[in-house]
Amino acid sequence: MIQRNPERVAWFVLWNAFAVFLLLCALVPLGVRYYLRHATTPQTAALEVIGGTVRVREPGVASPLAVTKTLQVPEGTTIETDATSRGILTFDDGSTTILFPSTQILLREMRAAAFGWGVEPIQIGIDQTRGRIRVGAAPQLPAANGETPPRVFRVTTPQLTAALAEGSFAVEVTSDATQVSARDGTAAVSAQERTVTITRGQRTVARNGEPPLPPVPAAQDIIVNGDFKDPLARGWSTVRETGGDPSVVTGAVDLQTLDGRNVVRILRGDAKQTSAITGVTQQINREVSDYRSIRLATDLRLQYQSLAGGGILSSEYPLILRLKYRDVYGSEAEWVHGFYYQNLTNNPTGNGEQVPQGVWVPYESTNLFEIDPRPFFITSIQIYASGWDYDAFVTGIRLIVE
Repeated sequence: MIQRNPERVAWFVLWNAFAVFLLLCALVPLGVRYYLRHATTPQTAALEVIGGTVRVREPGVASPLAVTKTLQVPEGTTIETDATSRGILTFDDGSTTILFPSTQILLREMRAAAFGWGVEPIQIGIDQTRGRIRVGAAPQLPAANGETPPRVFRVTTPQLTAALAEGSFAVEVTSDATQVSARDGTAAVSAQERTVTITRGQRTVARNGEPPLPPVPAAQDIIVNGDFKDPLARGWSTVRETGGDPSVVTGAVDLQTLDGRNVVRILRGDAKQTSAITGVTQQINREVSDYRSIRLATDLRLQYQSLAGGGILSSEYPLILRLKYRDVYGSEAEWVHGFYYQNLTNNPTGNGEQVPQGVWVPYESTNLFEIDPRPFFITSIQIYASGWDYDAFVTGIRLIVE
């Protein structure tokens, strides 16, 4: 049996206890310092309803709350707008997020450093299930200690994750794709192990199971089949109006190829100085309030018109573009622009433009947001002819929003 030395054991225990004491003296302040620098605290955001009723479900609450004014919402809250409502979120750092109709988001994360000397970035994380949001990521201002706190602002959708720097960004989610566009600032958009960076005036799209596409200009055409490469049934319907008189001859709408282009021909003959409307129309049904410009563009060609100018009421041209819309108050309005090549009888031509006969003429409107009343919701676009005999071609119709 080995004899133990009690004195040696005592010194061993004593020195080990002293080492532990010294270690604790070092680790406790370091631990406290680490906590003070890295601790975060959840934040709230102010939800202001700017139209209709917004549904809010806070974490741990079984039933959603119908909100019509202003409410402070915590981390983990789900917010949903219907087809007639919208709201705006304001975060503690001054950033904002506008929720447009038919949108659903989850405020997954809203955190900031718990103490003034903390180093953790401001964390704002939004999970967007559907709809459209406009994020205004506020400039980062110095804190009381003179340092500018970092920030991580992420929007996650079923197709991608977008990391947003300071600026203004739109995120639109449909059933099969997400589009991210940058009005100002820079965004890193990631999906399927690929990251694409967009900057001011650019956008990208990621579809289900696919990486984001390379950046393209933010301006986009919201008309379907405007180049008429597909049958008219895709997006368009035919319009023929004779004022209810069955004896009046109707016009014809025909999809043709002319000069290598897919075109719509609008033709009417043997009118015997009776008037009729012939053309195509497309339902747009899209809110455009979030854009800064909207322009209508097309290529047109006038072959023949028997009624001079715009007729006696300046409402009958061999080709007319008509945009129907609602203003911010829901009132119906329209923008009309006609084209003609001859006015032998000096008829009035208000809202009309004279172009050469028999040649292709490119046309682009001014920014339609400059008209009064300003468009808020586009309902339809109509391309038609009105008058006596006419023969016109149109192609490349585009309604460009940015």
